[in-house]
Amino acid sequence: MSLNTLFPVQLQLCSLSSGSSGNCYFIGSSSEGILVDAGISARRIRRTLEEIGLAMSQIRGVLITHDHIDHIQALTLLTKKYRLPVYCTEGTRKGILRNRTTYDLDQEMFRPLQPGVPFTLAGLTISAFPVSHDALDAVGYHIANSSRSIALATDLGVIGDAAAGYLRKANVLVLESNYDEEMLLNGRYPQQLKQRVHGEMGHLCNTHASGFISDHYHPGISHILLCHLSAENNTPHRAIQTLQQSFEQKGVRLSPSTVIRALPRGSRSELFVIE
Repeated sequence: MSLNTLFPVQLQLCSLSSGSSGNCYFIGSSSEGILVDAGISARRIRRTLEEIGLAMSQIRGVLITHDHIDHIQALTLLTKKYRLPVYCTEGTRKGILRNRTTYDLDQEMFRPLQPGVPFTLAGLTISAFPVSHDALDAVGYHIANSSRSIALATDLGVIGDAAAGYLRKANVLVLESNYDEEMLLNGRYPQQLKQRVHGEMGHLCNTHASGFISDHYHPGISHILLCHLSAENNTPHRAIQTLQQSFEQKGVRLSPSTVIRALPRGSRSELFVIE
């Protein structure tokens, strides 16, 4: 008997992987849940879920943020072997079908969604919102149960009005803090790639992520989870340090219970319980 069976949890989150080598998050309760993105192998997803006391049979679907390979790698097996429905925008669906890794997934498992139109899955109310990234119809997600909510925004160059609205009302922020500007601009990336990462359709830097969080922090925020850190142009220490400096500069007093983490790239995070 697992700990989840002995001590039921209403809302929990675990990052299975977060970064350009693969992204996948579990959000749900002790009894069922969803995946957000599936950018690592289906085998690794299954094994990592087992580590936190969950089985693939408890997953009710996969929400996809956009069609880049580090977010969709496992979809063929997840749809064919595990019969998991895939929720995504129409633009993302087309991108998935153009990708040589995922073009042959079971198309009957697609479930269309529209940004701003809520739906329910695994006991959760889910709303997609548009984000600024170089993929067609890229979105983030606001995911709530009856008392708590999570906003996940990864792979976005700027925080637009729609994303900001959902982030401001969430109890848990999973927000990209991809790169340190100094490391990116002085690093070994070619100039064209630097411009892409730094642009409004690219990724969010530590300074902009931290500035938004410190501007909108309130005691109802229980977790601040910085995601999709670059291996080349960032470190967990720099991301957290930038956030802490932003809090100090703006005189923000954190609640002692607020959890702050930089999510690991190549391994799973701890299992976060949202109470």
